[in-house]
Amino acid sequence: MKKLRSQKAETLVETLMAILVVVLVMLFLSTAVSTASKVNAKVRKTDVALTYKNADKGETKTLTIKDNKSATKIINVQVDEYTSENGYTYYRESKEQGAGT
Repeated sequence: MKKLRSQKAETLVETLMAILVVVLVMLFLSTAVSTASKVNAKVRKTDVALTYKNADKGETKTLTIKDNKSATKIINVQVDEYTSENGYTYYRESKEQGAGT
C-alpha cells in the first residue's frame, strides 16, 4: 500500500489559507465600495456648482494679473462678480470689455 503522503494534492492547510486570502480580498473590496458610495452620496448632497442664472450679480471689478518672472508685465481685466447661494464668489470676464483690456 502506498502512503497518502506520496499522492500530490492540496492539503487542508493550503485550502484554508486560500479561503482566508479570498475572504480578506472580499472584505477589503466591500469596504472600498462602501466608502466610495458614502463619499458619492456626500458629494451629491453638496452642490457647489455655480449657475449664473441663480447667482447674484455684483459689481464690475478690475482684476490685476502680474507675472512673477517679469515685473513689467501687468494685465488689467474687467470682471463681473457673482455670488452663489452657498456664499462662494466667482469672477467672469466682463462681456462689455474686450479680452486683455
